[in-house]
Amino acid sequence: MAPDSVVTREGVATLAFVETLHDALSELATRAPSIPEADFSLFSLAVIEIATNIAVHGARGEEDVKLAVELSAGEALRATLRDDAPPVDFDPTAQTMVDALAESGRGLALAAAVCDELSVERRGGNLWKLARHIG
Repeated sequence: MAPDSVVTREGVATLAFVETLHDALSELATRAPSIPEADFSLFSLAVIEIATNIAVHGARGEEDVKLAVELSAGEALRATLRDDAPPVDFDPTAQTMVDALAESGRGLALAAAVCDELSVERRGGNLWKLARHIG
């Protein structure tokens, strides 16, 4: 088994930073060409949804929220997103899809639906862990 391919990014949690994660995910896909496209697309959706939620909802007034992201591909696709935002109240097992006409509220439910593992720990911020098993 080849070692995991890893790509990292760090920055301020803004929508512009989230856009850079698309490039990071593309870089990971290039480093792990054996990962099926469907698995990679669903994993990418989850990563972008979580990062977007951090950028949009993690603000602490005038202070910037820092976000560090580590993406890896091996036996599974994994992501760790560490922010220094206030602790979130999130239970991945309790996520349900909002009404079809709602303008927001789907991100965490989508991420929970496409990940085999999704958790958040509150340690001086939030530590999000996502995994999608291959195949």
